[in-house]
Amino acid sequence: MRLSISKNVHLVESGDFEATEHWYPRVLNSNIHPLVSYFLNLSHQQMVERYQRLHPSCNPQAILKVLTYQPTYFRWAGTDLMHVTNHEGNRKLAVIETNSCPSGQKSMPLLDLNVEQGGYKRLIEKTFKPMVDAQNMEGSLAVIYDKNPMENVGYAATIADVFGENVYLAKFDKADTNPPVHFKEGIMHIRNHREEWTPIRAAFRYVTQEPWTRLPQKTKTLILNPIEACLAGGRNKEVASGAYDHFNNEFKEEGISIFTPKTFTNVPYHELKKYFDIMGGNMVIKVPDSNAGQGVYTVVSEKELAFALSQIDPKDTYLIQQLIHSNYNKGLDPTQAWYHVGTIPDNKGRSYAFDLRLMMHATEEGIRPLAVYSRRSGYPLNQPLPQDMNSWEVYGTNLSIKGDDGWTYADERLMLFDIRNFGQLGLGVDELIKGFVQSAMAVYAIDQNAIRTFGNK
Repeated sequence: MRLSISKNVHLVESGDFEATEHWYPRVLNSNIHPLVSYFLNLSHQQMVERYQRLHPSCNPQAILKVLTYQPTYFRWAGTDLMHVTNHEGNRKLAVIETNSCPSGQKSMPLLDLNVEQGGYKRLIEKTFKPMVDAQNMEGSLAVIYDKNPMENVGYAATIADVFGENVYLAKFDKADTNPPVHFKEGIMHIRNHREEWTPIRAAFRYVTQEPWTRLPQKTKTLILNPIEACLAGGRNKEVASGAYDHFNNEFKEEGISIFTPKTFTNVPYHELKKYFDIMGGNMVIKVPDSNAGQGVYTVVSEKELAFALSQIDPKDTYLIQQLIHSNYNKGLDPTQAWYHVGTIPDNKGRSYAFDLRLMMHATEEGIRPLAVYSRRSGYPLNQPLPQDMNSWEVYGTNLSIKGDDGWTYADERLMLFDIRNFGQLGLGVDELIKGFVQSAMAVYAIDQNAIRTFGNK
């Protein structure tokens, strides 16, 4: 039983983990697909060898360098990718964005049925605990969050079990005028039941909504992930794009690169119409520091452009990306255009756009995959778009829905990597390996950017 000890703070004790509270109901009764299990258990060397077979000109030592990399700041990440193809049928996994503090455990079937806490436990045991054990600091342990209690209570209960001590679970909202968390001389403190401030030696963080408004840099309290990971690209699409470009320049002689849709950064509001014309009357507008599907606009008409312009701030600058198209079109540039591969058609012939969320973490052997799932769009790729429908229904895959009373999730569009759902995606082990290598490269790029920006400590 979690004890409420002050406003927005609970004490989580060892033994509090309840599986029914930390997974979507249909995930609890699912079984991981054998191909996915096989992928998650591949060694780095196996992945490197296979990746080179798929990309013969790449340097395998460069790939191994990325996969065995030990991040300084960005030790837990989630990359969103899309399965795309071009005029010639050359299929790729395109990196759409990389997130610090990603969700995903609640959507991942158990890899080992004998480990009730699943990926929660792997992340805490193999990433968080070694970091905490290596430090020399007194204080309590905490989980701080601003959404997604399903997973964050799970993380707190797992930490309590793994460490054998009570854990403070604190909701740290941006709008809270009297937050239960504050920092003094770089040390995090959480308000306890006596209205006293308890020092925290290490905290697991899922604060995702403009976290730089609440979290300082260079904290003495260990935080997974620290704010530096967000500022270096983990929560800013524009900064991340620059980090990807730096990576591609560094590794251009090694035959590897991060593949993203064509991207333009720092685009002023008044130039958005010009870019709409340059890109052939379709594009994606992104607010650089938005997340959870908010602040992203697919634009395929003048009407949608007008709507997007009415929703964003004229004083800001934006990231513009090439739209990944729904269907083949002879009028598009064959050297530039990319298309959604989409799901396997259902019994009504409908195929949907989908993404892959690949969560990974830093372990003693390097970067390892931790969880993977997909989300599909609401409207099919291969049917005409009704006149009154926004193109986001065809291209948007995020499940998060922000309402007046908080966040909800359209989990009916969740595609589990289980025996029932995985086959509908048309993916194989090769696509999962390619996606993981792309994701690891993105993590490497953002962490290296953090080191260049904030130093190597």
